[in-house]
Amino acid sequence: MYFINPFKGLRPTEDNAPSVAIASTDHLSKEIVSEYQKNNRWSYLNVFSEKNNLKSKEQFNLMKKNSILKKDTINSFYIYKISTKNHAQVGIVGTAKLSAYDNLHIRGHEEIFLERAQTRLKQMENLNAQIGPIYVIHPDNIELDELVKKEITLKSSYSFNAMDGCKHEMWIVNDESKVLKICDLFNTINRIYIADGHHRMEALSKLSGFKKHQNPNHTGDEPYNYFMVAIFPQSQARLLDYNRLIKDLYGYSTKDFIKEIKKKFFLEKQKSTFKPKKPQTFGMYVDKQWYSIELKEKPEANLFHIINLDINLLHYYLLEPILGIGDPRYDNRIDFLAGFHGLETIEKKVDSDEAKVGFALFATQMENVISFADKKLNMPPKSTWFDPKPLDGLVAYDFE
Repeated sequence: MYFINPFKGLRPTEDNAPSVAIASTDHLSKEIVSEYQKNNRWSYLNVFSEKNNLKSKEQFNLMKKNSILKKDTINSFYIYKISTKNHAQVGIVGTAKLSAYDNLHIRGHEEIFLERAQTRLKQMENLNAQIGPIYVIHPDNIELDELVKKEITLKSSYSFNAMDGCKHEMWIVNDESKVLKICDLFNTINRIYIADGHHRMEALSKLSGFKKHQNPNHTGDEPYNYFMVAIFPQSQARLLDYNRLIKDLYGYSTKDFIKEIKKKFFLEKQKSTFKPKKPQTFGMYVDKQWYSIELKEKPEANLFHIINLDINLLHYYLLEPILGIGDPRYDNRIDFLAGFHGLETIEKKVDSDEAKVGFALFATQMENVISFADKKLNMPPKSTWFDPKPLDGLVAYDFE
């Protein structure tokens, strides 16, 4: 087998695709999600919303029985374009072998929440399928880029605006010569990086182990030894800021809290929202006022071997010593807010007393992601927000 392989995808029919495939619900309010479920019987939201595993599986099987979902009969690659008003990225959906993750041909960069990984594991074990791809990036390759550009001049199999506000298009590539060419090109690249999907990755590894131990005739070539990836070129992937909300001031008054900050940071009032434009600067919103803050002294050299990542600097110099925030994976006094929500949402959360203070960060840079992964280091959870993201359910990979 190749590093990246074609597979027989489980896909919605063209007419059903817009109502079946789902975006990350981080984009949406609970009311919008609930309304969408009611109006779209065959949406995958109605599979994942079921708390009863049996009902969830029944709904998934009904989608297949009623030919809402059909499985391709030929091994294929799926070229996938996602477009917003000011950004577009085109990648390829295929499968990779889990052993490539273990031997670092596939590299991750972020710590995970074990509870979330276990939830993903239960979902995939119940459905015996991976509904959404792991979003990965690959070093740019001119020849692969040219091949993809030619394919997307043809008519797409899907083209629609999804609930995330993005346009999603997909082309099916099953011509044998083209499939082999894509396989060969990925063999020359031989390295991809996980952008989004670390929890699913952990879950897939565990699920593969379970199935291996249950199968006395295990060979290593069974479908459960592989997983589905959506692979985008490094230069096209877009990273947004991932901001922090803290629910209380650890007993401080606003005045005393600011006094503590001034011991380590330069602090300046701002007349409007403050979005950092360079590393090691932060925006802070508290008590209806925006501030810019910046460390007075250079960070300690190679602090914790984390090349002074902004999220760690904020935690090490402010969140932990001043606000008493512990491990962000377990401390329920901290919340995370993806950058696409805008800084106005920080204001809304603080003004409504859902949080007492919000911090706006400079987006983690792609070179940080690559550097961490290459050095086998983990960033803190919620360090990166890649946007836009692939939909779940536009193409699925079952383990049958």
